[in-house]
Amino acid sequence: MTTLIDRVPALLGRARALLDLPPGPPDRLAPGELRRAARAASALHEGLVGRRELARSRTYDEPAHLAAYLLWWWPQTYAKVQAVLGLARSAGTIPALPARPRTLDLGAGPAPAALALLDALGGSALAVDSSAAALPEARALSQGVVATRQADLGGGLPRLDGEFDLVVVANALSELPVRSRAALVEALPLAQNGAVLLVEPALRETGRALLELRDELLRTGRWSAAAPCLTQRPCPALEHPRDWCTALHAWDAPPHVAQLAAQLGLRADEALAYAPLVLTRSVSPPPRDVWRVVGVPRPEKGKKRLFVCSDEGRVPVARLDRDAAPANADFDRLERGDLVLLGGVATKGDGLRVGRDSEVRRIEGGDRAAPGAEPG
Repeated sequence: MTTLIDRVPALLGRARALLDLPPGPPDRLAPGELRRAARAASALHEGLVGRRELARSRTYDEPAHLAAYLLWWWPQTYAKVQAVLGLARSAGTIPALPARPRTLDLGAGPAPAALALLDALGGSALAVDSSAAALPEARALSQGVVATRQADLGGGLPRLDGEFDLVVVANALSELPVRSRAALVEALPLAQNGAVLLVEPALRETGRALLELRDELLRTGRWSAAAPCLTQRPCPALEHPRDWCTALHAWDAPPHVAQLAAQLGLRADEALAYAPLVLTRSVSPPPRDVWRVVGVPRPEKGKKRLFVCSDEGRVPVARLDRDAAPANADFDRLERGDLVLLGGVATKGDGLRVGRDSEVRRIEGGDRAAPGAEPG
């Protein structure tokens, strides 16, 4: 099975060629090239996360920006997409996929999302993007396995042959006009049992826009939220202007990403933050008394408090230290993104209360690369 670390030598080789650097180590940046690579990564990072002036397809016509994407954003996007897939599958909310699923990667760039799904599931993939510079990198990195097509999604979907089992849009939906986003999803040639994986930057603007799109699509009755949600009701995070839904995924970053993170003063080598959404045609209702942990506040004296989300909304749940007992011991190991069964909890004025006789059981398989309705 191919993994991210297996992809690193090719990523480094392509990035070095774009930056006019000589060949170097296959798994990391040499000291002499680190500073130049970090400058390129910093410029792209600021342009995508700061004022977002580089959040456009023409960005990658500049070789330094395309090289920085391969070095910095490509590995992160690959890991995020596999985390979102794991999140949906662990919750049991997406149907079984065919043995060789067809994947469509929209706004693909150099196709980290397509390759992440191919490496996890096999099958075939088509990458669609408007960048004539990025698509050749997708073909090179996949050794021709990923088919590519140049098209501007701002004008809608191009004509495509057949249906796809998976459609992924990673860090591209927010670059389209707001009014075109729902129409794009509605037009997807998705198989009846297929799934749409959406990944956006973990910024307030992009995160809330994704939740607004979620609610708009659910109101049509033609779509269901398969992950990270445990509810088909309007997203409770949108009730508060400072909230949105983010994911945090701990990962083993490739050595060159750790080098760049240290050089840039960022922590992307420790955990990846992003905004996720998985859509399907329908989902089974979640088991009774199961919640998603969506927030872990700072420790409080005398109690532990979390925020959980389900059909009942986004609510706090607390346990006083004096009420710790074997039946609720799992409360101590819950983290943002976990699925948890809460049995026998009481309703108090400040939310739910776990007592000595309450049952708290972390559901194994709950992916921690999951949302937290917390700013940032």
